[in-house]
Amino acid sequence: MKVVIIGASHGGLQAALTLKRLDSSTEVLLIEKRTEISFISSGIILKMNDMVDELDQVRYLTLEELEEKGIDVLLNTAVTALDPERKAVIFESQDGQKSELSYDKLILATGSNQFSTNLTLPSEDKVTMYKSYPSSVNALANLEKAQSISIVGGGYIGVELCDALKDQGKEIHLIESADSILFRYLGKEIASIIEKKIIDSGINLHLNESVLGFSDTDKELFVTHTTNKEIRNNYVIVAVNARPDTTLVKEFLDLNTNGTVRVNEQMQTSDPDIYAIGDVTSYPVRNSYRKSFIPLVNNVVRSAIVAAMNVLGQTINYNMTQRTTATKIFGCYIATTGLTADEAIFEGIEAESIFVTLPCQMPYLKVQEEVHVNLVIEKSTHKLIGGQLMSEKDITQSINTLSLAIDKETTLEELVTMDFYFNPAINQPLGFISQAAYEFLIKKYGV
Repeated sequence: MKVVIIGASHGGLQAALTLKRLDSSTEVLLIEKRTEISFISSGIILKMNDMVDELDQVRYLTLEELEEKGIDVLLNTAVTALDPERKAVIFESQDGQKSELSYDKLILATGSNQFSTNLTLPSEDKVTMYKSYPSSVNALANLEKAQSISIVGGGYIGVELCDALKDQGKEIHLIESADSILFRYLGKEIASIIEKKIIDSGINLHLNESVLGFSDTDKELFVTHTTNKEIRNNYVIVAVNARPDTTLVKEFLDLNTNGTVRVNEQMQTSDPDIYAIGDVTSYPVRNSYRKSFIPLVNNVVRSAIVAAMNVLGQTINYNMTQRTTATKIFGCYIATTGLTADEAIFEGIEAESIFVTLPCQMPYLKVQEEVHVNLVIEKSTHKLIGGQLMSEKDITQSINTLSLAIDKETTLEELVTMDFYFNPAINQPLGFISQAAYEFLIKKYGV
């Protein structure tokens, strides 16, 4: 069987590797329009925090490693059209030479692009998107020399950039159109703690503000116009507006209303010989009435595994997503999964939530740490539908417990009585997840 994969980022690579591991005789060809493969877009954060020596190291695999596994790769090659009736891929190399090849199965892993329908962006030495390796290289150079920087978007990339820049003596502005940072992932309680840390670090936080445009003043400075202010900058990073890249298939594949490619549980499109994975499609969200565009790598990789196995006849369905995430910013670990209380209202769920701050250790230990816990439940069933954790202690693995609990429709009562370990040198007898559920029950039933 010959499988062609368009796109050599997270999803394309995982699909190719899975195909080869399942059946080494499968002919696998990756086609990538860029000059590089497998770059992780958050690599700029790792480099700025001195977690890697070189930005170019932030990759899953090298081209040589892929070829050693028997995977063929075409770089600097733009797919210009698909002919699903002939099962043909038409492409153009960097030197302008046009060619085509056939496939038995095709996996679309074209990912997402950043764009704005409203803003005219100045040159890349003033305003930069962040996703690709070349733009990240450019951003690093410009961030180093700029003294006044605006970051557009208070999601993970924007907040992580602020954290990396906070001690460099620069004037930093974080601009977010919503009324809180990380609003898709955090409830107001934990978000407000992080917002205070951002402000206390000297960063200018602009909530409920949208960027309207940019205007030049001179060679060094230009103005970022928001709905409330005019900010004089040397440099701006735009960390918003990721959208699915469906250019090749939007004329002949069924699309969802949000512009993503429609797939079934096996990641198969309306053409049975074409599969779509990663940011180009939408995912079913637990406790949501609709599929959503969720550009998270964990979803991308899982969808790639599902597609590859089904391509080779091993039926496996994509499970729901809880949008489970984690990061470390401003000295704190943050982890989230499921719906926030505000999202539950939007989904038409009558929900309740509790926010508690709990000790991690027994009180006699010299080292004392605390964790902030926010749990969201469906009111009628006590079923857990969302949770967020924050602590100076690394509690990120515990969010996987909450994600599994949401997936299995676990109730508060079950969380309290579930068998978790206790060690008097490490934790509390109930553990902070069970303790938070216990506090929720006391709040509900106490007199």
